[in-house]
Amino acid sequence: MSILIRNGWLADGTGNPLYPADVMIEGDRITAVERLPEAQADHVIDAQGKLVCPGFIDCHSHTDWTINANPAMQSTIRQGVTTHIAGNCGFSMAPLSEFSRGYCEEVLKSFAYQGSATWSSFSEYLDTIARMKTAGNLAWFVGHNTIRTTSGVAVPSKDVTADQMKAMENHVREAMDAGALGMSTGLEYAPGRLASTEEIAHLAKIAKVYGGMYASHIRNYDEHLQLAVEEFVQIVKNSNIKGQLSHLNVRENTNAPQGAWIRAVETLEQAREKGFDIQTDCVGYEGGIGKLAAILPPWVLEGGAEQAALRMKDPAVRKRLRTECDRYWRFIHNGDWFRVSIVQEKPFPEIAGKNFEEIAQLWGKDPWDCYFDIMAAAGAGMEDLIAVGLMFTEAHVADMVSHPLFSFEADFISIDLDSPMRNTAPFKASYAGMIHFLTCHVRERKTLRLEDAVRKMTSMPATHFGLRERGLLRKGYFADVVVLDYEKLNDGVTDSQPFAYAKGVENVIVNGTRVIDHSEHNGARPGRNLLRV
Repeated sequence: MSILIRNGWLADGTGNPLYPADVMIEGDRITAVERLPEAQADHVIDAQGKLVCPGFIDCHSHTDWTINANPAMQSTIRQGVTTHIAGNCGFSMAPLSEFSRGYCEEVLKSFAYQGSATWSSFSEYLDTIARMKTAGNLAWFVGHNTIRTTSGVAVPSKDVTADQMKAMENHVREAMDAGALGMSTGLEYAPGRLASTEEIAHLAKIAKVYGGMYASHIRNYDEHLQLAVEEFVQIVKNSNIKGQLSHLNVRENTNAPQGAWIRAVETLEQAREKGFDIQTDCVGYEGGIGKLAAILPPWVLEGGAEQAALRMKDPAVRKRLRTECDRYWRFIHNGDWFRVSIVQEKPFPEIAGKNFEEIAQLWGKDPWDCYFDIMAAAGAGMEDLIAVGLMFTEAHVADMVSHPLFSFEADFISIDLDSPMRNTAPFKASYAGMIHFLTCHVRERKTLRLEDAVRKMTSMPATHFGLRERGLLRKGYFADVVVLDYEKLNDGVTDSQPFAYAKGVENVIVNGTRVIDHSEHNGARPGRNLLRV
């Protein structure tokens, strides 16, 4: 099947100015990018007055949480996202063992998947996804939190036995053999937050042997941001590994020192000047997602989530926690409960999408007791509870979006409006997380040029993450292509209407196959696992 895209204006992924050209696609490759007035093809797309771009790459996605229930990738393919980089923040859906299978299945179930996790190894998981077929491409990190739990460190602990370390090493090797990009960490979350720098660096060195990367949700993004960034750089240096610092930001009203973000960025720039291949990324919204359990101090989680849930029924424990939850989203401890909204329906459907001040009013309790009640009711599923936080200022987001070290991410999941998962994530990042950079930061706020924004969503992450022959409109490259009406491009999502697909993306082609035609999903699933080579 050949496809000719005629008369478009190309933002080709390089960052160079727009130019008029046609794009010829044959099989899964781009075969020409030039004026082709006499060319014919099996299918012709008239892109007169439209923008033609490489497929967008979400460089920090959690779509692996929903891909089993939503292989059509409805909400993201409709934005032109043709590739997701998944397995971030230390959490991946593989490997699995008796210690971790139940947790994985609870996560999948919480996002409307009714099946079982039938795989164990990382390669078996990738085979499962390949057989299922997906609308877009996926590239994968193996998560350190998952590895730690799968290896038998099921109860959060600082101590790792020799046998557990050997198991972790073997899981990293197996994942890298299967084609993982590298290893990710989530050092604000259990159990990774208890891991030593030495443990992480040791495992990162194994990934490096295979030519892999290290991506990290670091230990702190506020009061101790600098120490966390320095630990990340130390691990990269000690392992001599390519690094991606996930969503480098500073949360508002969380005790961060003046100029903390600037100093953190300078630390990365200094490491780059010394030859270390480090980049970072950011979201385009002032809000973002996180785990409700992450504000809890380690002592309350000893023995696992079920024990923690039992403890939170104790009035004495609740009293103590009111003064000891000053971590992670520190603005909660500072009283800004209005900034935190519940995502999932479980365990209380009536509070989905509401912030804690609204929940407190609904239940007639103070926000702290509402929080404790929710966590206690969640029991073993406590770690599954996801919240949306209003975290950043508009000025800070602009600083991140415009900085040359930052590529773009949505940091969330792909959603299907016509399935039960519709109610699991009432957050606009699922529906417009990537095109928001174009609609808000380019067109409305004029934070950066259109061509630069497209580069940060295409060739920049493709190059850094090693996605070969993707991210550019170039002869010989894989045909991941988006045609959109830039003037009509619309997030489609508002605070009062959280469920809506993006508008203005008219055609999306993945590996040379049309998936979005005239703004509608045609059901095709030509996506591939993009394995490290």
